[in-house]
Parts: sequence; C-alpha cells; structure tokens
Amino acid sequence: MLTRWLVYHVASGHAFFTGAVCLIVAACLSYYARRRGIRTARNVLVLVGGSAVIVSATPLMPWAYLLLATVTLTWLAGEAYRKRLPDRWASRLRMSVALVWSAAMLAEVPYHLMPRVPPLGDPALGVIGDSVTAGIGGYEAVTWPALLADRNGVEVHDHSQMGANVASALRQAENLSPEERLVLLEIGGNDLLGETTPEEFEAGLDALVSAVSRPGRVVVLLELPLPPTYNAYGRIQRRLARRHRALLVPKRVLLGILGRGGATLDSIHLTQEGHRHMAGVVWVVVRGAYSDRQRDDRGP
Repeated sequence: MLTRWLVYHVASGHAFFTGAVCLIVAACLSYYARRRGIRTARNVLVLVGGSAVIVSATPLMPWAYLLLATVTLTWLAGEAYRKRLPDRWASRLRMSVALVWSAAMLAEVPYHLMPRVPPLGDPALGVIGDSVTAGIGGYEAVTWPALLADRNGVEVHDHSQMGANVASALRQAENLSPEERLVLLEIGGNDLLGETTPEEFEAGLDALVSAVSRPGRVVVLLELPLPPTYNAYGRIQRRLARRHRALLVPKRVLLGILGRGGATLDSIHLTQEGHRHMAGVVWVVVRGAYSDRQRDDRGP
C-alpha cells in the first residue's frame, strides 16, 4: 500500500508540490537556524524537497527550473556563509526562495485541474489509443469504450490498436468520421517505454493532433504519467495541447486507473475490472459534451 501510494505521489506530479512546500518551510526555518535541531530539520527538508521535485518529472520550462535552482542554490550558499552575510540580505534570499517556489506551484496547479468539455449535443466519441484501450492478445475482456457506450447510451467508435504509438496512430486518425465530433487520445505510452526520442515524439504527436483537429470537433488528450527525468515528453504534450487547443486531462487521472488495485495485469494493461473503472472515469471526463442531450431527456 505504501509503495503504491509513493508511486502515485511521484508519477502524478503531486511530489512537486510536496518538494516545493518542503523548500519553502526550510527557508522559513532558517530564521531560527541558530539552534542545532532547527538547522538539522532545515537540511533534511532541503534534501527531501529537492529530491521530490526531481523525481516528480514535472514538465516546467527549462528556464523555470534554472531560475528555481539559481535562487535556491544562492540561498543555500548564503546560509553556508551566514556569518559574513548581512541580516537584510539573508532575509531577502529566504523570501526569494519562498516566492519563486510559491509561483512555481501556482503555475503548475492548472495542469492538475480537470478540463471542462463543452456541450456538443449527442456526438459520436472517437477513441484513438494503444493496448491500454484495445487490450492484449490472450486476455479476453470487454474494453472500456464498449462499456462506456453500453452504460451511457452514447455512440463510441474504438479505433485503438495494440502496439500503437504517436506515429502509427495517424492510421487510426484516417478512420475518424465527421460524426465523431469528440475525440479522445490515449496514446504515447509505447513511445515512453520504447526508443522514441523527444524530437520524434513531438513530431508524431503534432502530426496526430493536427490530423484529428477540425472545426466543430473537441479533442481530449490524456496526459501521460512520467518516469523521473522524462520531463521533456510532458512539456511536449502540454505545448501541443495549447497549440491545437486540445483539452489536456491531468496525468493523475490515467495513473489513478493504472495504479488501482486489481486494475491491471502487469501495471499497464487493464483487467476486466480495470476496463470497468476506466469507462467510469472517462465518462466523468467527457460527459459535459452530452449535457444538452441529458437536459432534453429530462424534459422541460
């Protein structure tokens, strides 16, 4: 249970907030660092906070990380030579640490909020995905797109394929019909697990999102949980979502499905229970598109 929570905390990006708070508290404790116990607590918080930020793979821009690192290291250097540093400068450095990390958290918060899918009436939902959606050979299951359609009485076209990546998914995009005015992209896991470079990932995802985007269609992209040091892939997803005006679902959503007990066969591919859970979660994401139909069903 503890291991599962820790993996979720790191891969969901929540560890970034934990790390930032630890560094802010450490800076505040420096005001009382004449006591040995306080200094020790501050140093532990710096170590824990810095480690949490690094492993979270939060896809901030490189310049933002450079700024955060510069301010934090300057503050630490000031604390190391505290006897030579005037009190006002020590206070300014501590306040600077608190300000930049607070700003970083505020900048990251929007990427952890669920997007709002606008009303589309009663659109057909097109799904482009890999084996998380399509399932794998040798294990028979009713996949989540079929479950979602059956439970909620909506039309779902599942174009997912085993082994798909952002480049090969272009062939899935060719099968989309004009009636599919809502498209969900569950793609990219094979790129992370394979040998796709960030440059190749960006080119492939850009071409895919561009191919599925059209006037009157809403594109929803599931953000990928990122292993440590894979920040570049997250920056690419966020940048392309903004460029093509796709709705980006926080990575905690997909991770919450994959990390649920009994939801996967191998930590990636869904069991039947996993497909049932994902059908429910995806419906929460997309149901806003059907709000007009739901009002019509209730009558005046």
